[in-house]
Amino acid sequence: MQMPEAHGHRTGQPESAHRHSRKSISRTRVLLASIAVAFVGATSLQIAAQRSSSPTTPAPAATQRATTSRSAPASPAQHGAVLNRYCVTCHNERIKTGGLALNTVDLANPAAHAEVFEKVVQKLRGRAMPPAGAPRPDDATYESLASYLETSLDRAAAAHPNPGRTATLHRLNRAEYTNAVRDLLAVDIDAAALLPADDASYGFDNIGDVLSVSPVLMESYMSAARKISRLAVGTPAMLP
Repeated sequence: MQMPEAHGHRTGQPESAHRHSRKSISRTRVLLASIAVAFVGATSLQIAAQRSSSPTTPAPAATQRATTSRSAPASPAQHGAVLNRYCVTCHNERIKTGGLALNTVDLANPAAHAEVFEKVVQKLRGRAMPPAGAPRPDDATYESLASYLETSLDRAAAAHPNPGRTATLHRLNRAEYTNAVRDLLAVDIDAAALLPADDASYGFDNIGDVLSVSPVLMESYMSAARKISRLAVGTPAMLP
């Protein structure tokens, strides 16, 4: 007896449904695993955030007081007491050891006596004062006073810069002239063959007050300019 042809069709239908079911289960497992990973990551981030935001154990009162005392800057009155104890004994108007008197300067305004306190800073940083054998402050006091003076002097210098007297007109010396021609025209010249030697003062030949311009020197510069312009243009026979 022959089986109906539709029987094979009915037999294949459950296998297709089974494969589809396996794929659905696999996708569900992947989805659940992704949700689990995301949940674990979010939980870890939340725990880390709670740990970072949780207040730390407060330090004992004694430790806090010690930290405050070390970090709090000393007042000018306290620095003045240090000077009076260790320095003014010798550096006063009556004795004036080393030509220095510290009992008349205003420690609250070191900039008003900048030259005096620059010397004091140098002695403090080198631990040269007080002299050997005399009572000395501890290292923290040395550092505190020197830092206060340096900070005050630097702040005043930044607020009121004093570059000193500068010349109204500062001409270039031969070396500077050579460099300027090279940078502007890409031409190398021998300034010593074109210009006379520069006047020097205190071992320097670039001091503006010394580098004057005489009529003879001006003529030398004009002659040098004519030769340099020909070299730059590339026509040695060209007239100015």
